[in-house]
Amino acid sequence: MIRALVITHGNIGAELVRVTGLILGPVEGLAALSNSGKSLADLRTAITEWLAEGAASGATGGVIFVDDYGGSCATAAQLACGHEPDRAILSGVNLAMLLGFLTWRENDEFAELVGRLVRKGREAITVVGGR
Repeated sequence: MIRALVITHGNIGAELVRVTGLILGPVEGLAALSNSGKSLADLRTAITEWLAEGAASGATGGVIFVDDYGGSCATAAQLACGHEPDRAILSGVNLAMLLGFLTWRENDEFAELVGRLVRKGREAITVVGGR
């Protein structure tokens, strides 16, 4: 199973994970991590531990969603992940991306899944009304 970690400022990630559970029911392999009160080193350690837990449990890959490219969440994820082929870091996390991840992760190859998630995230950002 491909797992995902949502790393954000404050409780944004925890709420996104909670809401996906409200929509889809209980989900496995999706966790949240806040950067609140954590140094870059603390974040990196927490991510490294999450990756190690996944490897020990037989996970076939890891997607890390972050809220803002260039912030501490993204930087820590880059430092922890390196350039492993079964890991991806995606910025600009939104609910559509997480729902897509949970829907597609069992059937898509890793690279295909990552591409679909980026497209889904972009498609979800649109003008719904007004000017």
